[in-house]
Amino acid sequence: MRCEAAHCPVERSAALGLSPDPAGDRRVAAGGHNKGRPVPILSIIIVSYRVRDLLAACLRSIEDNGFSGTREVICVDNASGDGTVEALKPRFPGVRWIENKENIGFAPAVNQAAALASGEYLLLLNPDGALIKGSLARLVAFMEARPDIGVVGPRLLTSDGVPYVSATRFPTTATILLYETRLNRVMPHCRLLRPYGRQLEGTDPFPVDAVEGSCLLTRLALWKQVGGFDRRYFFGVEELDYAWKVRHAGYGVWFYPMPAMVHHHSGSSGGKRSGTVVLLSVTLGFLHFMQTNRASSYILLRLPLACILFVKWLLATVLGRAEQAVAFREAVKALLGARPAWVTREDRKQWA
Repeated sequence: MRCEAAHCPVERSAALGLSPDPAGDRRVAAGGHNKGRPVPILSIIIVSYRVRDLLAACLRSIEDNGFSGTREVICVDNASGDGTVEALKPRFPGVRWIENKENIGFAPAVNQAAALASGEYLLLLNPDGALIKGSLARLVAFMEARPDIGVVGPRLLTSDGVPYVSATRFPTTATILLYETRLNRVMPHCRLLRPYGRQLEGTDPFPVDAVEGSCLLTRLALWKQVGGFDRRYFFGVEELDYAWKVRHAGYGVWFYPMPAMVHHHSGSSGGKRSGTVVLLSVTLGFLHFMQTNRASSYILLRLPLACILFVKWLLATVLGRAEQAVAFREAVKALLGARPAWVTREDRKQWA
């Protein structure tokens, strides 16, 4: 089968990663914050919170990746308070820094940076991730070759080099109840819980519902079209909601099984961040997703899930697990309509 150059990842990777991009250096912004500068093919966004050393390694992996197309890096520091910007700004002068006075959360910070981005493609990258050399060119080439795809997520590796599942289905009433009752542990091979099976072990790209937001490539125009992240997600679940909007806009979400990043999972949410806020955010995030995108299923889910989480709240209280007790209690209140199904500023003030 003949490969047309304009639609072939191999040909495009040659243009994007192995030789200077002929178009990138000619395109110059007419105005705005990039006035007089080449318009980048790729805008990389990183949100950091108290992970200074990991962020330094992440930024170094971008520099060493071998991507010769034009790019920009925008890093948002969510009030780390550990000297992150002061230490890294001189070492990485090409990075554009945004310093927030408080931790506004992951989704709002990404939106903040994306509003300044000017690339054709937007890469969301966790600060505790290190890119594998050559991965940027291959990811961008894949998107260039497939204009019908709106989001792509690559294979991710643990610190030990072991691949892990970074593609997922959208949550349903059944899967949420299975996880909250821990029945998922007694049926680990259930197709409902492992929907993609051996496809994740193969080498062929394939469509999925959603991919992990720690290394997610999308189109900036599409990002703007669907409104980016819902800022009510403080930390977690926002990438599922974004994938939902992308699919409903008529674009595909794909898993690309090329190893692209080592994810250290060492606290991109911040080593000292309150576990209460993180757990609460994820717990409420799934409720907000169902409430927003699957309203009829949410109606069926509310009562049984409220009962399950009420029991878990009592058990966590008895066992002295304060963080879990708070998250379960607030989730029950959200299910009963007594509070919003997202982390509020008052929550952050109380438990951060």
